[in-house]
Amino acid sequence: MEFSMNMEANVEEIFKKLIDFESMPKLLPRQLKNVEIISEKENQILTRETLVFKTIVKNEITQESSHEIGINEIKTTITTGPAKNSIITMKLTKKDLGSNVTINIDLKLSLKARILLPVVKKAYSSLLTGVLYKIDTLIMENR
Repeated sequence: MEFSMNMEANVEEIFKKLIDFESMPKLLPRQLKNVEIISEKENQILTRETLVFKTIVKNEITQESSHEIGINEIKTTITTGPAKNSIITMKLTKKDLGSNVTINIDLKLSLKARILLPVVKKAYSSLLTGVLYKIDTLIMENR
């Protein structure tokens, strides 16, 4: 699944906010209960996230992720939880006015969670879209 968004803020400002993992729950408190940095070295950050899904049933998922930080690119591999081995890639590119963020999600779900695939896909894409809109709004408001 791939989608992209145009944003008003510049690449550098957006990227700086995207890699501030511990601040993410402030951006989406209803969906993202907690993000904790487990370890950090050079261009790799390991985090533990608690996600809250409020669909038919309220469900809370804790997962761990490895984030490879490149130049205007973040590659996240989910290492534990029902979406283990899923890969989310975010690439930021500069535009004449603002930026473009392209997100590619290669979602892998455990057999038990596979029946929830449409719900989980929608949840991940709305979570990421929500974070990006909030980041863009905050940056533009602080100018």
